[in-house]
Amino acid sequence: MSKDFPELEHVIIGTAGHIDHGKTALIKALTGIDADTLAEEKRRGITIELGFIFMDTPGFDKQIVFIDVPGHEKLIKTMVAGASNIDAALLVIAADEGISVQTIEHFDILQLLGIERGIIALAKGDLVDDERIRDLKDEVKHFVKGTFLKDAPIIPVSSVTENGVDEIRSALIRIGQNVKKRNDSGIFRMPIDRVFTMHGFGTIIAGTVLSGEISIDKKIEIFPDGIIAKVRGIQVHNKNKEKSYIGKRTALNLQDIKKEMLRRGQCAGSSGSLTPTYRLDARLQLLKSYGKSLKNRTRVRLHIGTDEIISRLVLLDQEKLLPGETALVQFVLEAPTVALPRDHFVIRSFSPLMTIGGGRILDATPTRHKRFDAQVIEGLRRFQGNLNEIIEQTFIKSNFIAQNPSEVAMKIGERENEVKEIIKNLYNKGRLKKIAPEKADKYLHSKSYDRLIEKLLTIIKHYLSTYSFRLFMPFSDLRSQFLKLTDLHTFKTIIDNLLDERIIFKKDSNIGLAGYEISLKPGEQELASRIEQIFRKAEFTTPFEEDVQKELSLSPDIFKKIMNSLIDQEKLIRLNKKVTYHKEFLKAAQEIVTNHIGKNQSITIAELRDKLNLSRKYAQGILEYFDNIGLTKRKEDKHVIK
Repeated sequence: MSKDFPELEHVIIGTAGHIDHGKTALIKALTGIDADTLAEEKRRGITIELGFIFMDTPGFDKQIVFIDVPGHEKLIKTMVAGASNIDAALLVIAADEGISVQTIEHFDILQLLGIERGIIALAKGDLVDDERIRDLKDEVKHFVKGTFLKDAPIIPVSSVTENGVDEIRSALIRIGQNVKKRNDSGIFRMPIDRVFTMHGFGTIIAGTVLSGEISIDKKIEIFPDGIIAKVRGIQVHNKNKEKSYIGKRTALNLQDIKKEMLRRGQCAGSSGSLTPTYRLDARLQLLKSYGKSLKNRTRVRLHIGTDEIISRLVLLDQEKLLPGETALVQFVLEAPTVALPRDHFVIRSFSPLMTIGGGRILDATPTRHKRFDAQVIEGLRRFQGNLNEIIEQTFIKSNFIAQNPSEVAMKIGERENEVKEIIKNLYNKGRLKKIAPEKADKYLHSKSYDRLIEKLLTIIKHYLSTYSFRLFMPFSDLRSQFLKLTDLHTFKTIIDNLLDERIIFKKDSNIGLAGYEISLKPGEQELASRIEQIFRKAEFTTPFEEDVQKELSLSPDIFKKIMNSLIDQEKLIRLNKKVTYHKEFLKAAQEIVTNHIGKNQSITIAELRDKLNLSRKYAQGILEYFDNIGLTKRKEDKHVIK
């Protein structure tokens, strides 16, 4: 890493104000750098791209960085792209012209983007007298009353005489001292606001790192397009660096990526860390200055991060939105974008172009909602709450898909350690249920977990209702149906818990409900009793099932159902495909076998055949069954107690 430039924390100052009120000239006076570097800018005398200028601050432990944003009406989206990442505002008002329409619009944008501090500069102070300055100060104080700039210093300044320049510089340093450290999720994210090429280097993207860090040779993803790129070089403050991190104005040189594939509005981030979406849920505030109500499904221009997307505005909790009011809304986008909860946004009217409102994203990957749905509105209310509520709502929204702390942290853009602690507290309070896969604990919301239990029991009950002769449902059938709702780890956790609580029980490869009994119709019960009696009377010389079916002149389907009911109830025991015993005589055979082994240490098929006066197939079937259930085991041609 370069040693000639200290790694200072950046304090990003966004300039705002009318097109010719002297913003760029003031920045030059503060830094000695002219932001108008493009030929087109020089020719037209306006700033048409974001300019990033660093102010020398000897002895100050932070780096002041200016984003010199354009003031031209057609280029206001560039201002939003820059202002969405700033720490403080420098609102520039020309002393000779005063507050203009563009001043008001730019100031509205700064408020909508949640800027919390700033300075007001009365530029071109050399063109007016003291009385004008006093009058303008009073006017400006009234203008910013009740806003984030209500206590901001109002400083007259001249870029020509440099009167007031040092005072503004000192005021900026004082602001920098009070800027809070940025919340860092630890996951790299950088909205792209510039794309260009340099001879000998290739394609370069630039932006402000919103979270995490990035190093040379790391792979990143360009969202929402899914482009994977490798970082071959990094610059911060025009110096080559090995890495950059949160809050830094950063340029990344990408390997083997064409400039035509990239644009302002995309976002560079850790691979898989963001989810492209065509919908965004938000809390929207409509500006009083808009002067008219906003109807449902109005077409607007949504500015978020550095992106601008045409969207339909769906009002979720109101019929129409009046000036100065707020509403829960869903943006239905005409192109995909990426965002995170609590990201700021601004909306502008589709035509004519003017800023009309803004707010914060609540859910960055919502589904389509029904308007005035109480459950949807309650969920969005939680997304407006503290981090505990946001995390709990994230689990509620995930429904039957278990999530671990890392996944939740990525979805909401928060640090994993903090998320993990809150999840632990929610679990201890019974709000979450733990799912225990092989690598890391996952969780479901308790309500989702309870609903899954209900669904699993309903699946079993439906099966037993459909197959009324059965006492059990095949485990494989239950699993295949349940995995349509959730994952294997959740299925296993629920099954294990229900077995522990004795709500269900398992027999071989089947699942049954505790307390459930087969209820046969009178005619069916009579047939079952007759079949059972046939096997009981046969004692050890048990008949083949097909012979019993023929004896009773039953259809294969009816006979199979009744046989299954008798076997599920363990009145009959099927040893193999050929041999079925009544439970009383299998129990008697078990006593004979265990007694014989107790006296002789083992028993053979021939010995059991002679003892019970059976054919070999019955004796073999009995001993192999006892081997299969773990009562005995075979040792050469003998069977011994296991």
